[in-house]
Amino acid sequence: MMNDFKVSKNGTALIITLGRSLNTTNAPALQEEMSKFMGEAIEKVVFDASELLTLSSSGLRAVYFAKQRLGNKPEIVFVNCAKEIYNTLKMIGLASAIKFLKVENKKVVRSQESLEEFAATNDVVCYSMKMGQDYD
Repeated sequence: MMNDFKVSKNGTALIITLGRSLNTTNAPALQEEMSKFMGEAIEKVVFDASELLTLSSSGLRAVYFAKQRLGNKPEIVFVNCAKEIYNTLKMIGLASAIKFLKVENKKVVRSQESLEEFAATNDVVCYSMKMGQDYD
């Protein structure tokens, strides 16, 4: 299994194809590989998570490293992310900083917008109510 990832650069985008797992056995190597691109004009980091089944805290650190240390806080994109991985990223508060795309046959099928992105582009009014409270 060794590294179980592939890193390539396409213009100002860093493309990271992940294997089945991003954990303590390969996340440090991924972070080291990404650090080779520090100082370059990286505007987007795309994680192809099509095969990713497990993401440990070490893997989360590697994702966070990409966001905080590469380029000028590049856009982070997860492609074909499993629902369980998405839920983990959401639970720890990292999902709001990531764009999630569903891609089939090299075409974007849909985008999962976070509530923050939706609210920023639409007129949304949120109401807060206590249980049992009536509204008019």
